[in-house]
Amino acid sequence: GDSTGLETLDKATTFDFADDVRAQVAYLRTRRELDPKRIAIIGHSEGGIIAPLVAASDPQIAAIVLLAGTGKRGDAVLLYQMNRPIELNQAMTEEEKARARAENAKILRTVIEGGDTSKLPVLFRFAWTKAFLTYDPIPTIRKVRQPILIVQGALDQQVTADQAELLAKAAREYGNKDVMVRVFPKLNHLFLPAVTGDESEYNSLETSRIGDDVIKAIGDWLLFKLQKSEPAPVR
Repeated sequence: GDSTGLETLDKATTFDFADDVRAQVAYLRTRRELDPKRIAIIGHSEGGIIAPLVAASDPQIAAIVLLAGTGKRGDAVLLYQMNRPIELNQAMTEEEKARARAENAKILRTVIEGGDTSKLPVLFRFAWTKAFLTYDPIPTIRKVRQPILIVQGALDQQVTADQAELLAKAAREYGNKDVMVRVFPKLNHLFLPAVTGDESEYNSLETSRIGDDVIKAIGDWLLFKLQKSEPAPVR
């Protein structure tokens, strides 16, 4: 209960949260009962952005696991999320949908270009949002030399499943030979069973417990990698 920082949270970005993780790792390395060479990072969603940021700058991180991490620039990810309800709205005409899509794109341009956001929803007034919209995760994943496990739900409508392969491809093309992708069918962004994967289903999902198959896949992979891990070579 003694943590500080809440008063500046509205000014924080993903990069600040990455610094928080670096501080957490630094603390773990002071613990005598822990092997500092066998620390891995698991990150979900935004955490899947943060884990590569930390690993790329810290070669002693042993491995990373990305759960529904983005493989596209933030504005593409958010625009898809904003447009998804429009595409599903059967009451709208194509002309109405086109106008709504154009308005969404205009909102994101306003944020990115530093325009007047005072009349936009509060999400678009945070420093976090502009940082997210302009961040491309591909250049960072190319710098990661540690083993990478990329886990994805096939029905994810927040971070679409195709982004898992985008990340894997970028890492492999830049020399990382230890990249695995696991896509779980019928799971959504929360790695829970779903029908469509849309956010509108979240309140009606039958369970809030991630399945043993997902947990086992992550645990088995980490156990294998951490048993034999060595610090990634510095480049």
